[in-house]
Amino acid sequence: METIIDYLDNIRDTIFKEVPFNELDALIFSRLSYINYSYVVNKRKLFSKRRLIDVINDLFIEKNPKVSRYRLPEDKKLLDLLRSSLRFKDIYLKSFEHEKDITKVKQFSAITFINENKSYPFIFIAFEGTDGTLTGWKEDFNMVYLDSVPAQIDAAKYLKKLTRFNIIKNIYVGGHSKGGNLAIYAASKLNKVTQNNIKQIYSFDGPGFKKEFLETPGYIRIKGKITLFAPTSSIIGRLLYKDYRTIIIDSKKILLNQHNIYNREIDHNKFHTDDKFSFISNKIDKTLKENLDKMTLEEKKEFVDALFDIVKDLSRDDVINFGDGLFDFFKRFRVIFKSKNKMTQDLLKSIFTKSKDDDSNKITYIEPIKQKDESNIFSKIKGVFAVFKKEKSQSQVDVIDYQDEINTSESTTQNILELENKSK
Repeated sequence: METIIDYLDNIRDTIFKEVPFNELDALIFSRLSYINYSYVVNKRKLFSKRRLIDVINDLFIEKNPKVSRYRLPEDKKLLDLLRSSLRFKDIYLKSFEHEKDITKVKQFSAITFINENKSYPFIFIAFEGTDGTLTGWKEDFNMVYLDSVPAQIDAAKYLKKLTRFNIIKNIYVGGHSKGGNLAIYAASKLNKVTQNNIKQIYSFDGPGFKKEFLETPGYIRIKGKITLFAPTSSIIGRLLYKDYRTIIIDSKKILLNQHNIYNREIDHNKFHTDDKFSFISNKIDKTLKENLDKMTLEEKKEFVDALFDIVKDLSRDDVINFGDGLFDFFKRFRVIFKSKNKMTQDLLKSIFTKSKDDDSNKITYIEPIKQKDESNIFSKIKGVFAVFKKEKSQSQVDVIDYQDEINTSESTTQNILELENKSK
C-alpha cells in the first residue's frame, strides 16, 4: 500500500487545476508546520512571503549545527520531492510563528501557505502539533481540565490576524495531532463572515475538547466543515469529546506508530479507509472517558499531574523518550511507577480497570516483570497483541514486525533478568 511520499511522487507534475486540493495535500501542509524555518524565513512578518521551493533549497543549504530542521527522517524526502514539484511550485509561505514558554506551559507554532496560481488560488493555515518536548506534552495534558490552553489562545489570535486582510476566499485550516485541535479551536473564534470563507478544517488524529466547548455558538457554526482523520488504533485522536465527522483510516503500523503520518495508507488521491476502530482504541477511549467523567476538577488535575510525572521521568533533556522498544519502555515504567505514591498508582491503574456496569472484557493490566514469573508477563502482552493480530488479519494489515518485536524483546528481557541476578 502506498504512503504520503508515494502520493507526492506520483502527483508532483499535476497542478491543482487538474487534480483539485484534497485531504492528502492538507496532510502535506500540516506536516510542513513541523519544519524548523527559524533561520530561513522572517518571523512575524505579516506581509513578507517567500516561495516554498526557495525556502526548501535554503533548508538544504543551511548548516547550523544547533538547528534541527527535520523531526523525522522522512521529512527530508518530503521536502526533496516538494522542491521539484510542479504542483507546489507556486506555493508561498509567510507569517511563521514559533514560541515555547516553559513558565506559561506553552508550545505554539504556525505557518501560512498561499497558492498564487490564479487558476486555483487558496490559502492553507497550518498549526504544528506537539513537538515532543515536556512543555508540549504538559500543555496537551492540561486540555483535560482547562477551558483553554495558551497555544489555543495564540492559535485564535493567529488565525484572526491572517484572515483579516485576506483577499483569497478559499481558506483551509488544519494540523496534525494537537495542531488539529488548534485549527478547530481557532476557527470557532472567528466571526461569522470569516467563518463562511473557510472551506474545510482538517484534524489529523487531533484530540477533541471538553463537552462545554461543543456547545459554544462559534463551534456549532463551523462543525459541518470539520473532518477528523484518525487511524484504526487511534489514541490521541480519541481523547476528550467530539461530535464532528470522523473518517477511520488504515495504517501499516499499530498503536502509537499509527500517529506518524508517514505510516498512513494511501489509495490513489485519498486515504485507504476502514469501518471501525481497533479493540484497544475503543477500550482506552471508553475507560478514559468513564474515569474522567467521574472525577472532580481537582481530581482531573491530579490525574493529569500524575500522568505527566510519569512522562517527565521518561524524558531526557526536555525531550520525551519512550525507549527503543516495547519492553525497554515497560522496564523503565516499572521502576518509575513503583516510586510514586499510592494515589498516583491508583489513578494510573484506573485506566485499565473495568467499571461495574461494563460487561465487556477489560484490558488486562500488565504487571511489572518479575523473575519468579517472567513467563506470565509475556503471555499477557502476547494476549493483548493477539487481539490486534486477529483484527488486522481481517483487514489484511501487516503486524508481523510487532510480533517480531515481542519475540525479540522476550530474549532481551531474559538477559536483563540474568544481569540483575548477577548484580545481587
